[in-house]
Amino acid sequence: MNFEHRCTVPVARGTLWDFLMDVQQMALCVPGTSEVVVKEGGQEEEYTGRIRVKVGPIGLTLQGVMMIQERDPQTWRIMAHAEAYDRRVGGGVFLKANISLGENGSDETELTIASEARLMGKLGEFGQAIIRRKADAIV
Repeated sequence: MNFEHRCTVPVARGTLWDFLMDVQQMALCVPGTSEVVVKEGGQEEEYTGRIRVKVGPIGLTLQGVMMIQERDPQTWRIMAHAEAYDRRVGGGVFLKANISLGENGSDETELTIASEARLMGKLGEFGQAIIRRKADAIV
């Protein structure tokens, strides 16, 4: 499944970049996210965390790892990869995301998130419309 989200954020591009690079602080803005920490024994750009979401009638607690694979302040682009599983339900998500920041004047930034998601187990049984609505709500 492919998604693309765009929004205008009323801050300068550098300010938004700094906020996004503080993964633990930024994660507080994602509904249902908790316990985001630098992965022990992992690389500097690797984090573990948990997110609680309700997709259709099923509530999930996805636990997993997120890694920033590339961050390029010259082009204002970030590439990230995440894997998360809910053992109780037996489902999981693999996600690749490309984030870019476009300047809309000195105090506005266009944030674009293009992602590719693979859903496994029970999550894969839901229709694209339900998954798309949940992704829109989280972003």
